[in-house]
Amino acid sequence: MSSVELCWNVTSYLSIIVQLIMAGVCLGIFVAPYLQERKKAVSVGAVYAVVMTVLYVMPPQIDNILAYFLGALAAFFVMFMEERRNVSQKIFLSVTFFSLRSLSLSMESILMVFLRRFCMNPEFAEKVWLQYGLYAAGRIIDILLGFLFLFLSFWEVNRVYTDKNRHMGKSELLMLIVPSLSGVAGNVIFNFYQVKFDINGIYDVICFLYYLISVATILVVIIALQNWKRLQNEQMGQELLESQISAIKTHIDEVEKLYGDIRSLRHDVGNHIQMIEHLMAVGNSAEASAYLERLKDEWQELTPEIRTGNPVMDMILLEKKKEAEARGVRFECDFRYPNGTGLDAFDASVILYNALNNCMESVNGAEPYIKIHTFQKDSVFMLMISNSFTGRLTHGSDGLPLTTKKGGGHGIGLKNIQRVAKKYMGYISVEQSGDEVTVGIMLQIL
Repeated sequence: MSSVELCWNVTSYLSIIVQLIMAGVCLGIFVAPYLQERKKAVSVGAVYAVVMTVLYVMPPQIDNILAYFLGALAAFFVMFMEERRNVSQKIFLSVTFFSLRSLSLSMESILMVFLRRFCMNPEFAEKVWLQYGLYAAGRIIDILLGFLFLFLSFWEVNRVYTDKNRHMGKSELLMLIVPSLSGVAGNVIFNFYQVKFDINGIYDVICFLYYLISVATILVVIIALQNWKRLQNEQMGQELLESQISAIKTHIDEVEKLYGDIRSLRHDVGNHIQMIEHLMAVGNSAEASAYLERLKDEWQELTPEIRTGNPVMDMILLEKKKEAEARGVRFECDFRYPNGTGLDAFDASVILYNALNNCMESVNGAEPYIKIHTFQKDSVFMLMISNSFTGRLTHGSDGLPLTTKKGGGHGIGLKNIQRVAKKYMGYISVEQSGDEVTVGIMLQIL
């Protein structure tokens, strides 16, 4: 074997390995936003590059599509072992990478074919080292072009896929992977006919357009599904808000009934006093004592255990206190409603209702508890709600924690709190300290 032939073989061999490594780098960049730690994405890319390199160097060589599939399968396995959550999303990432990898490589190959035809010159036939130099330059362009196609494809997918931390359902997964699978199927069919019948020219242009349209279809389906899910979440948020409005109206009715009962009791206070005086006058102290006890019990039933300064807040807190006690959760409340300020009672009800609902859903631990505390300084009103939580709290891109419930990146209730807080130029924060999670809501109320 001549030295120029050796250079050709070494260059061809190394350039393919470099391409595989670059593909692994692109894969790591692609999956990084979906994993909780960046080092996990590095592991995914590295394993893919190693698996693809082994498949390339091991005899006998296997079909490209099968090799890409095995590499994508290895990437899925690593992602699954690193984080055993949101499995459907990991399948989507693996299938999308498998599709975009094959489509991008096919588009890059077609462009390189046209470039080689353009650069071919019969005068170079006897100049073997010049031919090698052109080949080496072509391989460098090939690698850079392939990397550019892959990187741009993955960057665009990550750009349009905004809800990366939201749980992906099976129906959503099916809708998202169909364009990728159809693109791969078309790629296989086009390659088969091209190899069998040695078709070139306009056929290459048609193939390139098909591959480009397939990539665009993947992006369009992701965008359409994202918009649909966004509208669905808005509708769910509206329905939740309407149900909360209905619940708050029920609380208001209970408050009105309570006040009616209190007014009735006050109206009869004189009669009750006269009855007790009469019983005491005739020496029936036992009956008078029993009568007084019944009167005290009735008064306690009508007097809220929690007094915030707002009757609607009282009723919401009493309801949640009873719910907590029924579940064995300690409930501590130090809530003072800022009367005489610009805070609307209805807005405060929406905040308190959603925040306590979230606490009830997440509270756990050996000795579960919920603590509520408020304070006001000048125009700033702070509501702090803490609950015991043994686990790891993870946040989405918007700063709100991810929910453990399927179907959403974070709860609609937190969005409603955030919406009301913004109305008062405030904000919501959710932080974890040890085995305690604290929701803080700041409002400008003057």
